[in-house]
Amino acid sequence: MSAERGIANRPTFTSREVRAGCFVCHGSDANWHGGNAQGVAARHHDATGHSTWCDVHMSIRYGEDAADHRQADIEDAIAASSSGDRPVSIPLPDSDTPTCSSAGVSAPKAAQSEHALAAAKPEHEHA
Repeated sequence: MSAERGIANRPTFTSREVRAGCFVCHGSDANWHGGNAQGVAARHHDATGHSTWCDVHMSIRYGEDAADHRQADIEDAIAASSSGDRPVSIPLPDSDTPTCSSAGVSAPKAAQSEHALAAAKPEHEHA
């Protein structure tokens, strides 16, 4: 690494996870989480005299993964392989079309009348 590059050009990610608890009140289960957990554990000990604990996990990552230029958009790859580089358009189902509960299929538009919809219901629902 050259001296010209320096620290300013190095991407760095740091995270810290803190959890704490009281052995008397909660055993080994964490009762406090986040940035204030350590302080709360210390104050709890000062106020009660209980034995408290705090675990801190710190992660530091340097650099970034290089982009993989070989990665292709999966939808474009599928369209290119099936249609000679032309995207394929598939019509979406009409969600406004009523369905016949007994048949489990969409009813045709002509069958949207009250009479036709009533006829599509199972027999035990007719009075």
